[in-house]
Amino acid sequence: MTPERTAALFAEMARLSPLPLLAVDSDTGAIIAFNQLARDTLGLQSEQPGLRELFDNPSLARQFLLIARNNGFIRQFEARIRLSGGQRVWVLLAARLCEIDGASILLVTTTDIHERRLQEEALRESELRHRRVLETANEGYALFDAGMNELLDVNPALCDLLMYHRDALLALRAEQLVTEDSLAALHALRDRWHNLPNQKVELGLRRANGERIAVEVSISALSDQEGRVTSVFALISDITARKLSEERVLYLAFYDTLTALPNRFLFAEHVEQALKQRARHGRQLALMFIDLDDFKRVNDTLGHDAGDELLRTVGKRLSNCVRATDTVSRQGGDEFMVLLANLQQGSDAIAVAEKMLGALAQPVEIGTHQVSVQASIGIALCPEHGESLHTLRRHADIAMYQAKFGGKHRYAVYSAEAHHHEDTATP
Repeated sequence: MTPERTAALFAEMARLSPLPLLAVDSDTGAIIAFNQLARDTLGLQSEQPGLRELFDNPSLARQFLLIARNNGFIRQFEARIRLSGGQRVWVLLAARLCEIDGASILLVTTTDIHERRLQEEALRESELRHRRVLETANEGYALFDAGMNELLDVNPALCDLLMYHRDALLALRAEQLVTEDSLAALHALRDRWHNLPNQKVELGLRRANGERIAVEVSISALSDQEGRVTSVFALISDITARKLSEERVLYLAFYDTLTALPNRFLFAEHVEQALKQRARHGRQLALMFIDLDDFKRVNDTLGHDAGDELLRTVGKRLSNCVRATDTVSRQGGDEFMVLLANLQQGSDAIAVAEKMLGALAQPVEIGTHQVSVQASIGIALCPEHGESLHTLRRHADIAMYQAKFGGKHRYAVYSAEAHHHEDTATP
């Protein structure tokens, strides 16, 4: 093939190249020639300025020429160029240094990557915005590796919440932060990731100082193209105050604030449960109604604070006289009720009443005063005296008055005959 034919062939190849092609003087950066595609896509004119003027950033043009001269080639070089109409677009340049007619020439191709760069920049800006939101958010944030269950990222709010430095927190596994009673919930959460990628769960966490807190965790599981969960995004909110408030409301609904004993509502539930169990197993139970004798005198002489202290002491002494399965309740004022469940025989309730009278008879020290306590105790047995809460309570109340009329600080077991005798003797 003749040199003329070879030159013509390369000229035709340049014309038909699928990429814009430039011939650039490697020393000056002047554009010597270009193909038709370069003319059409880059808007080049016959009187084209140098490569530096084509680059949006002239310093990048100098860097491009320096690298090409030193290495002899450039495979990938991203830059933004200016078109003749003033539009700025991102392109990927490649270059090869060669010698033509004794001149050092760079053959440069360009590939349009403008849309890709815009998408990448939009993604980076979005990630930066999300990062700033997470870093300034009040809620804790954590990113987990789903396979290794390792922490990959946390925000400052979570570090503050758990009282860990970032590096120390990232070195821990979730199991080391979750309280023992929440481990089962954590494992169940992981088991559901594939079928339920978005979940909410309440967990107990342990701070660096050992303090326990309650949190609500909102989970989003992230999957790859094959549907495998690869990472887990968690937003963590401190709900300790809310949980304490809920527990306080629940406590006030079912417990006496003065003595910390079950109130009449919770006591009624315990009795109903015990009655159902008795119906199944056939064992006895007893209700005891306890009223303090002459309690008003303590309030009148020593004041209500002394009366409250006396009631707290009575509650403790009564509780010490029964089993853990029994229930001592303050009904209000100076009235208490006791449920004795699963008794072998009715005489067991009498033994407990005698024990209570002995415990209550011990003097109570209130400030500089010594107070003696007396009480009247009424006992109603199930099934002998009734098989419902209403009936047993009424009969225990009647028995308590029988004890009080019998001389105080004693017990009485409900007697239908005695009750009938009192009713007929009443004018």
